[in-house]
Amino acid sequence: MQESTGASIEAFLKPVINYISIAIEIAIAIIITVIVVVTLVGIIRVIVSRSKREEQTKHIQYIRYTLIRGLLIALDFVVAADILKTILAPSSNELAILVVIVVIRILLSWSLTKEIQSHADHLDRIG
Repeated sequence: MQESTGASIEAFLKPVINYISIAIEIAIAIIITVIVVVTLVGIIRVIVSRSKREEQTKHIQYIRYTLIRGLLIALDFVVAADILKTILAPSSNELAILVVIVVIRILLSWSLTKEIQSHADHLDRIG
C-alpha cells in the first residue's frame, strides 16, 4: 500500500513540476527579453543625447548596473528551474550535472554581485 501511494504522488507531481518549470523558463525568457530591450533603449538614448561625456559615462554605468541586476534575477530563476527538473527520482548522472551547473551559476552569481558592488561604488563616487 505504501509503495502505490508513493508512486501515485510521484505520478501526480511529475507533470505539475514539469508545468512549473516550463512556466519558470517562460518567465526567464520574458525577464531576459525585457532586460535586453531596456538596455538597448538606454544605450540608444545615451548615444543620441547631446549630454557631456561624464554624464554619458554615468548613464552607461547605471545601464550596466541595471543589466547585471536583471541577469542575476534571471540566473536565480534558472537555478530554480534546474532544481525542479531534477527533484523527482534523479539519477546519479543528473545529480552530478545539477551540482556542476549550480556551482558554475553560484560562481557566476558571485562574480556578477562583485560587479554590481563595483558599479554601485563607482556611481556613488561620480554622482
